[in-house]
Amino acid sequence: MKVYMMTDLEGVSGVVEFEPRAEDTLENQRKRAIMRRLLTGEVNAAIEGLFDGGATEVVVNDGHGGGYTIDFEEVDLRVTVIHGTQRPFWLPELDESFDATVLIGAHARAGTPRGVLYHTQSTNVKRTTVNGLEVGEMGQQALIAGHYGVPFVLVTGDAAACSEASGLIPGIETVAVKKGLSRFSSASIPPQRARTMIQEGARKAMGRVKEIAPLRLPPPYVWRDELFTQAYEPGVEQAGNAVVLDRNVREFQADNIIDLVRKAFGYL
Repeated sequence: MKVYMMTDLEGVSGVVEFEPRAEDTLENQRKRAIMRRLLTGEVNAAIEGLFDGGATEVVVNDGHGGGYTIDFEEVDLRVTVIHGTQRPFWLPELDESFDATVLIGAHARAGTPRGVLYHTQSTNVKRTTVNGLEVGEMGQQALIAGHYGVPFVLVTGDAAACSEASGLIPGIETVAVKKGLSRFSSASIPPQRARTMIQEGARKAMGRVKEIAPLRLPPPYVWRDELFTQAYEPGVEQAGNAVVLDRNVREFQADNIIDLVRKAFGYL
């Protein structure tokens, strides 16, 4: 079975602050190196579990920030890694050839109480909906995968992210490696124990591939962004044919999910 793995950083055990990529200090370089090591450990644990559970091919999307957060020298030799910037799509290469998709290092959507480092794409997003369903990055991944008939079978991250995933996708396997105390604090499980849990969760998720239905919504599709700060000017034409509802809210419409995401993310 062929599996598409999306990765992020904020849901990794031990990570409780946003990665300050613009800060050029030795302390920041050390901190970011630790974050990368923690992420790579959880990714490798998930890869091990996926192959233990019957995966024959795993494609890993290095999905955080600048797209080069996984330690490339330490990643499991059996996978292919997608990384770098200026990608043709948010989830490149994901299509109907995959049997399942998973997410390692997930964070909750914007505004989630006790969600560690919660956000949706950026900290300026207050709320995102598709056809009225509130979604974060997990929901977006699930809908894109669902377009191709691919089930979303595993999420690892903080407890709030796991709860969000379970609410969207009945039967999904979740592994909570930390519990949020606030947006910037958590009770975290030490790395080795977290990795053991993730490996077992990934193995179990492979047994649910045939049981979990892909996430789909009926067309046509409407994507709505609500921002905290003024970002849109009513009456001014927007990229992707956005409809501006007020200075903080805009909508995109499309007949399929892929075109909708392309418009919303600026892949025109």
